[in-house]
Amino acid sequence: MHLAPASRCEVAGRGLDLRYLGCRELGYGHHSALPLHPFVLRLPADMLDSLVGAECDAFVRTCRDDDALLGECDLPALREAGYPDLAAMLQRHRPLLAELLVDYLYRELLEEIARRCGAEPYRPRRSGDPRNADGRAYFTVNALQTVRYVDDEVLLEGQGYFGVYIIWLEQINA
Repeated sequence: MHLAPASRCEVAGRGLDLRYLGCRELGYGHHSALPLHPFVLRLPADMLDSLVGAECDAFVRTCRDDDALLGECDLPALREAGYPDLAAMLQRHRPLLAELLVDYLYRELLEEIARRCGAEPYRPRRSGDPRNADGRAYFTVNALQTVRYVDDEVLLEGQGYFGVYIIWLEQINA
């Protein structure tokens, strides 16, 4: 399944091909040595179910089960809403859904968007190649900061950078 034609991303006011969208794995949300640029990703709100519906519903069930088992609650707003599924959140609890997307489901959402657009995982040409071989331009989300709803559209906003961090690990022989 592909994304709806209405789905689009702008980075610093310029369009971005969604095949080149990625999410920072290590250090997500932390300081970036690479320059950060604001982005806005626009999707039809009704696409959220097909993008992260199963993951969201599984997350909510796990929270409900953990709360019952442990007798304490990490997300009081989720409990107070009655542990709704994604469809119910879209209808009656959009601020709660926004919080879950920003804090817990961002990676699943961004990866599914890129996958449906034909993205391929970043792969170095060979071990230790700092040029990250495929040579394509790509945008890595450093942090999803807000989710807003405008009419029947969901706007995901945050900051990211062009490129990917390369982490060098040294093997120390004792």
